Amino acid sequence: MVQAKEESVSGSAARVADAAQCASPEVESLQNEIRELRRTSQYRSLFLSRLAHELRTPLTSILGFSEIMLSQEKLTDAQRGFCERIQSSAQQLQASLNQLSDLARLESGQTQLASEKISIAETVIEVLPALTRGAEKKRLELKFEPPDNLPLLISDAARVRQVLYNVLAYSIYRSPDSSTIAINVESSSEVLAILVRDAGDRIADPSRIGIIGPDDNSGTGELGLSIARQGLELLGGSLSAQNLDSGAELRVEFPLRTLT
Repeated sequence: MVQAKEESVSGSAARVADAAQCASPEVESLQNEIRELRRTSQYRSLFLSRLAHELRTPLTSILGFSEIMLSQEKLTDAQRGFCERIQSSAQQLQASLNQLSDLARLESGQTQLASEKISIAETVIEVLPALTRGAEKKRLELKFEPPDNLPLLISDAARVRQVLYNVLAYSIYRSPDSSTIAINVESSSEVLAILVRDAGDRIADPSRIGIIGPDDNSGTGELGLSIARQGLELLGGSLSAQNLDSGAELRVEFPLRTLT
């Protein structure tokens, strides 16, 4: 019986070896390319993570000292203007580093999700103050009037906040000065949707919203939207867009489900 099993295993190994030898060069080449892509992706995620980490410490010092300098009363108007420009540039760099860190975590596949009961109206209200500074610089009005009796969302609260922040930041980024961004919420039996309408330029290809190609010259806004799209996919949701007669509308959908 043991000998029969050994012969069976030996025969199976031989068949596998024969199949490997019969594999076409195209298949072997494709397998090598897949392995190389995976290795490159791992190196890229590691590089992004370390880059963000190494730059964060000196950037924190720049922000701290610029804040101290701006608190001084003896600065001339020119000096205050220079300090404000330093602080603004450092804040933009900080936002980019945060997005790089998020992108590295998403690409590493190590993101763990929680299941919590979330009020989407309260979450939007919590996110808006963090966007006020950017909106005020462009004299934008953020309008949000949530309907009553919205269902609770079962999802990861931190990830939901990040998605909403990045989508709204993108609308602020693309909105013309002195315009309005309207935020609305809709719900059905299956999904809860946040609609963000702005007065920015038409989106070239709404079907590719949040998708960045290797040749795209993307700014901070597009990178944040790409991270929002990947975060939504982790949560089982989706991001879509449509052009309007004036501006465009982004639609963020979260699935409604019960807490398990």
